[in-house]
Amino acid sequence: MRHFFLYIFLSLTMLLQAQFIEKPFSILVNREKAAALKHMLQQPLSNTGNYDVKFHRLSLKPSLTSRYLEGEVSTYFEPVQSLNQLVFDFNDQMSVISVTWHNQSVNFSLANNQLTINFPQTLPVHVLDSIQITYNGNVPNTGMDSYSVTTHNNVPIVWTLSEPYGAKDWWPCKQDLTDKADSITIKITYPDEINNENMIAVSNGLIYHDRTFADPSTGTIMRETTWKHHYPIAAYLVAFAVTNYTKFTNQAGIVQPFPIDNYVFPENLSQAQSDAVNFVPLMNYYEQTFGHYPFFHEKYGQIQFLWGGGMEHQTATFVINYSRPLVAHELAHQWFGDAVTCGSWHDIWLNEGFATYSEALTREHMDGIAAFDTWKQNAINYITSEPGGSVYVQDTTSIDRIFSSRLSYHKGAMVLNMLRLKLGDAPFFQTLKTYVADKSYGFAKTPDFRSEAENVSGQNLQEFFNDWVYGEGFPTYQINVTKTGTTQYEIVVHQTTSHPSVSFFEMPLPFVFSDDAGHTFDITLNNIQNDQHFTVDTGFEVTQVSFDPHHDIVKGTTTLNTALTIDNNVLKTFHIFPNPVKKKFYLKKANETVINKVSIYTLSGQLVRVFNNASAVYDIADLPSGFYLLEVKSPKGNQIIKLIKQ
Repeated sequence: MRHFFLYIFLSLTMLLQAQFIEKPFSILVNREKAAALKHMLQQPLSNTGNYDVKFHRLSLKPSLTSRYLEGEVSTYFEPVQSLNQLVFDFNDQMSVISVTWHNQSVNFSLANNQLTINFPQTLPVHVLDSIQITYNGNVPNTGMDSYSVTTHNNVPIVWTLSEPYGAKDWWPCKQDLTDKADSITIKITYPDEINNENMIAVSNGLIYHDRTFADPSTGTIMRETTWKHHYPIAAYLVAFAVTNYTKFTNQAGIVQPFPIDNYVFPENLSQAQSDAVNFVPLMNYYEQTFGHYPFFHEKYGQIQFLWGGGMEHQTATFVINYSRPLVAHELAHQWFGDAVTCGSWHDIWLNEGFATYSEALTREHMDGIAAFDTWKQNAINYITSEPGGSVYVQDTTSIDRIFSSRLSYHKGAMVLNMLRLKLGDAPFFQTLKTYVADKSYGFAKTPDFRSEAENVSGQNLQEFFNDWVYGEGFPTYQINVTKTGTTQYEIVVHQTTSHPSVSFFEMPLPFVFSDDAGHTFDITLNNIQNDQHFTVDTGFEVTQVSFDPHHDIVKGTTTLNTALTIDNNVLKTFHIFPNPVKKKFYLKKANETVINKVSIYTLSGQLVRVFNNASAVYDIADLPSGFYLLEVKSPKGNQIIKLIKQ
């Protein structure tokens, strides 16, 4: 997705605490939200679902000094049901000159941002057909920046930027998130030279043809550049730009070489070439991590424009500059957003959360664990600065909600990080590769990604997705760690949630136990119920306990209480008799030691029985046979004893 001024301030933003992150990020997205509002209120048409787009041929003649545009679009399509009418999304402030079908003019109407074409006969199902639309006009300035005409360094520049619903401003198309054209051709005709500057047009795919000619009516030397893109593409990812670009190329690819073509303003060439040191390592890392670059038969393009951020046009990303965070985020969209496109704006986290986490992964890969941990800690602070909010977008009429940097971007990213913690690195990264391989060149929704993760890992992830994607808020933990033996420790985890939509977040919880001699004991405990008890044997006496040391879990401020010393006499205070137990057991105790509570847990930490007062005999006849842990609490300390039920 496009990012207004996002990466200009990103490094500063991610170093701030939550109360400071919110303000700059609001500045970054406010323009985006305001610009998108009119288009969000003009949703793509619901009656475009009766045909399947196969191919678009766009012939465009933009003025480079005004918003005037002449165009012809030929669309090849297959009806999915019998139809005698075809509808395209198109801004009704433009003028349609003619619509041609089978070399004959057909009736049409343009109103309410929809172009309705009436055929003289019913079109049969699944028979390839085509239509040609000729149009012109001053492209409306809807506040979306979907079509921009301005200057840089006193040189004209024209560019397009169509997410989410801006494509219809400048060409008749089908904008919904259900249909991709199998391929496109874009021919752009423009003045070859303006103010002694040579103009260059850039678009999706590869240059197929490039020529100059004299305009017969004016004698002006014109240039005609034709680009072809042979991969499925959503309408909002089609784009072009024209100005006096300077091109330089890097070679990338760990499987098959392909070019990274960079089109930059001449005045910024030196800085761009300096920044280019990051391009190939980023591309190669993503290929290793996500799979082969999805459009490797063509190119990856990075095209400079004046909009404050970037937009992931397919094979032709537009960027304000070549800073590494911006390049990393937008490049990741070629996998997550372009090759695999979210199937609804409810699921925009599949684009934005994935690209945001990918940028974080580059910090881990290129800058080290400490930089990655800092990124996660700041993201958590930002996410937990408000108590509610789900990753899944419930209200797609709200621009604030769809483009929420806190939820769609950062919480979406941290959900992926927590899924990585839950699955383990190998299954998690294999899930990403499998998801891309299975869903590339189509659309995906949240259940599709969950299915891929379950198939790869063998885990049932319903609870995880219900809590973290569809549910709101986050947990806050109170954790007590108590020494119960020479090297044994009891951990009790209590959780509260910030929003009533989730009663309990089941999560693996990472702990690190250490001593002053440099010994460490790492363990991850599967917290599946509240007030769950765990016991661990570290093999050494612990002096320090850390919970979630790498900031992998979205959580509120954790209270961690530790009691790491014990009266050694307590360790021999209580004994079970008999053990193994058939029905009843007794507790032998030394001297006049008081028993406050006796609790019995399964080995996984599930509480199965509580005796709140001391008793002469303890009846467990109804418990299933197996191994248990018996915890005795007394004023002198707690003791854990292994119990066998026959």
